[in-house]
Amino acid sequence: MTHIPYSYKRPRSERYIFTSIGKKSIEKVIDFVPIGVKNIMNLGFGDLLPDGSVDDTANSNNGDIVKILATIIAIIKNFTTEYPHVEIFFAGSTIERTKLYTRILRTYYSTFSKEFTISAITGSENNNKRIAFDPKAGI
Repeated sequence: MTHIPYSYKRPRSERYIFTSIGKKSIEKVIDFVPIGVKNIMNLGFGDLLPDGSVDDTANSNNGDIVKILATIIAIIKNFTTEYPHVEIFFAGSTIERTKLYTRILRTYYSTFSKEFTISAITGSENNNKRIAFDPKAGI
């Protein structure tokens, strides 16, 4: 991904904040949260709310999705440079978002795979399997 990311702040080790500038200015947040499995962190992403919490269901359509993606990748690189032993997990907060993330991974796989090992989880929550991500697979 060759787009220039937004600048971001890091108010604490697991939180990054940046401003999406499009139709309006929207504060965005990325939080890295332990999931209870050693060295695996969930990447939470959404709009920053006034109380400091994150709305991960907001659909802002601010017209700057590519720049937001570039920023998310820059933040992941920053975080994993500091914590190279950590694996990052993410899933959409809805089925539609998970499908969007899958399309993004497929589109930019050749770029992302140069710097990251990308895996997928298939199956159900209680019976899942980790596999190598295949951008050509129909899953």
